[in-house]
Amino acid sequence: MTLKRCEIERGKDNLSEGAKMYLLHWEYMAGSIVVHALLQDARADFDLHYVDMGAGEHKAPDYLSINPTGRVPALTLPGGSTIGETGAIVTHLCEVFAQAGLSPQPGDTDRSEFLFWLNVMTTMGYPTVARWNHPERYAKSEAAIAEVERKASADLDDFFDIMEEAISGPKSFLKRGFSALDYYLSMLTEWSANRQALFAAHPKIEAVYLYASQRPAYRAAMNRHALPQAAA
Repeated sequence: MTLKRCEIERGKDNLSEGAKMYLLHWEYMAGSIVVHALLQDARADFDLHYVDMGAGEHKAPDYLSINPTGRVPALTLPGGSTIGETGAIVTHLCEVFAQAGLSPQPGDTDRSEFLFWLNVMTTMGYPTVARWNHPERYAKSEAAIAEVERKASADLDDFFDIMEEAISGPKSFLKRGFSALDYYLSMLTEWSANRQALFAAHPKIEAVYLYASQRPAYRAAMNRHALPQAAA
């Protein structure tokens, strides 16, 4: 694997000659969904570099040289440095592209609310989904793996209950209207085993998803991130 092997998907409205681009390192149905959507919404100039985690490319030396954690997503910035972790990337993009209205900005009264719930999603929701999807990473025996999966499923139910109560807008997480939180929460629902049941029990989450998922930027991200067999 070489980082020169890139799939190109450029922002349509920021293609000035010689402009330096972002490079999003992504995998199918991964946390790169939210980053991709934000790059689209910000009309940023960016390329995509597919990281085949099933083939171990996230552990290859050249990828580890830019993201020592070996995690996806990562975002290489126009200056050449790379940041990882969805919370950090989302915060960075929302600040750099403040004009896109992706989040409250420093000084806004709901800035702390945005940061709080973003971190809840990244530290409570995201890892719980990972634990539920891959319980074998957290235990060895079949009985222990099954117990990890059951506990993760219960924890995920609790997480979505918390999200439901926290939503303050009629179709957005924040009362102010759309923000990156809506993309992030929508992404988390993409990994649900039964999204119909999830939405039936959480009508506010469904409203957020229905609004966010119809935005062109989110649709573009999901068109790219959908598993190949699901798209066939």
